[in-house]
Amino acid sequence: MAAPKRAGIVPFFRARCPRCGEGDVFLNKVLSFKKFSDTHEECPKCGLKFEPETGFFVGAMYWTYALLVVLSVVMSVLLYKMDLFDEAVYIIPALIIFLLPWVFRTGRLLMLYVVYPAMYKKLFFGSTDEDDYS
Repeated sequence: MAAPKRAGIVPFFRARCPRCGEGDVFLNKVLSFKKFSDTHEECPKCGLKFEPETGFFVGAMYWTYALLVVLSVVMSVLLYKMDLFDEAVYIIPALIIFLLPWVFRTGRLLMLYVVYPAMYKKLFFGSTDEDDYS
């Protein structure tokens, strides 16, 4: 028996559940700067527990770091091509501060969409008679 279909790319960008694609992952909108990182304990639609173990989202800092490195490199190249490389020391940190809520949430979503189904197959997909998902 094949594993259940997972949510696609559109639910990822809408910050929806990685399993059903319908339930919200975050409690608040991204522009609520004080509470942009608050996450539901489980999906309001399918009941998927978003934090399978204590400290699961600590791994999101690696995703966030990687995204910020890519952003910094891309911005450095663009600013160099635009002959504004001297201003990069001001522009890139300002951009990082402005984009931090989105980048932080993207790191958490990457944990849910990439790491969760790979490491916690029984929780994510549920076990079947034919497949143990070990």
